[in-house]
Amino acid sequence: MDRRQFLAASTGLLAGCAGHGVPNRPSTASDDDRATLDDFPAFDPEPTSDWSRPEDPPAWERAADERIERHRRSDVTVEVVRDGDPVSDAAVRLRLQHHAHDFSTAYNVARHRSSDPGSPYRRWVHRLFNEAVFENAYKWRQWTSPHEQEHAHAVIDFLHAHDVEVAGAPVVWQRDDTDALPSAVWDAHEADDEERLRSLIDEHVRSLVGHNDRAHDVTDWILLNEQLGHHVLTDELSDAPPTRAPPLRRWFDIARDAAPDATLAVNDYDVLTCDRSHHRDRYATLVTYLLGGDAPPDEVGFQAHVMGPNERVSAAEQRRRLDRFADLGDLDLVVSEFDTPGIDDEEAAGDYLYRFLKTAYSHPASAGFRLWGYWDEQHWKNDAPLFRADWSKKQGYHAYADLVFEQWFTDARGTTDDAGEFATTADLGRYALRVADGTNAISDVRAVTDPDGETRLRVEL
Repeated sequence: MDRRQFLAASTGLLAGCAGHGVPNRPSTASDDDRATLDDFPAFDPEPTSDWSRPEDPPAWERAADERIERHRRSDVTVEVVRDGDPVSDAAVRLRLQHHAHDFSTAYNVARHRSSDPGSPYRRWVHRLFNEAVFENAYKWRQWTSPHEQEHAHAVIDFLHAHDVEVAGAPVVWQRDDTDALPSAVWDAHEADDEERLRSLIDEHVRSLVGHNDRAHDVTDWILLNEQLGHHVLTDELSDAPPTRAPPLRRWFDIARDAAPDATLAVNDYDVLTCDRSHHRDRYATLVTYLLGGDAPPDEVGFQAHVMGPNERVSAAEQRRRLDRFADLGDLDLVVSEFDTPGIDDEEAAGDYLYRFLKTAYSHPASAGFRLWGYWDEQHWKNDAPLFRADWSKKQGYHAYADLVFEQWFTDARGTTDDAGEFATTADLGRYALRVADGTNAISDVRAVTDPDGETRLRVEL
């Protein structure tokens, strides 16, 4: 879910609609309600003592923290009244339920189905992430199987039941050395049947995005994947360069028509890693071309597989590259596939995850950060960022949990003053709000979405 969708979904919450979570529900307050308000569901990411931040952070981190404070948090005042009059000494708790920013992972449908209901693979996905993208299930060849579709839909239900959004990827991926494309596409390609090939791709875009948007609430799609390196189909359908091929705009038009409110993204590699300036130039050319169409992309995705120590970039260089794409237009930026299989030392890999994630999150145009898996046994290089094969935690786990569930997590408690107000600072997102005095307790779901100015949440007891 990009920032546009989150803001739209949150409008109703701010107006008092229940949305996801706990609706307005007056009740008779118990002593525990008045004292601690501890009836919120607990979340413990289980940080451990072997991870600690330096007392004197480096310059890059101090600068990132300043940007995060400016772009990712809001001053919040909870105003409590009864019959229009302020209520003092009311107990207030404001606890984050769902970050406005996507913290995401790749998730494998086959692994899910082979795992027990209480397995760590199922348990950790909804404890650590608010979004998941299927590792393989939406690849075109797999999607042609009715059984694969049924399996994917069941996992979508599981994830949604645990408040995890589902993103789809990839819709169009022309890589010819994998089994991602069905045989009908290759048959049309080898027969030079352009009309058949165009029809197959058009219908695939329309059906995959449209069906899952309407029937399964999958509204975030990587529509075009790795176009810079894999463009065999667009080469057949157009004489234009792969960065300016007219079929690309057509596919965005079709997807937008099939799912008018969906988030559509373009995605490629070696932009936030390595030092391939020509490749970055070509990606900027591709994004600029797509922005000129009738259905421009909403997001730009950046794969960030670190395949060797020399592929790391500094925090300053990472920011410069993000700035370049943010300046191209009204776009959200998403780190779409992050891992570090090229960094052998786990401590160094965890440190890099910490720096890379904090730098990305601090950018005002950033909307999401996705780990490409989290467990060594379900990872394309058997070297996932968070967990070893036996589910013991890597340095990367502690870095990730410290950022997402400590530094960027709000669980504020207090009492209202004589004006009936409780003031705090909160990370942007969807909140469980509970207010109690000696008579009543109110539970509600509210959204904090604007980092500029003050967010006021009024509660009527």
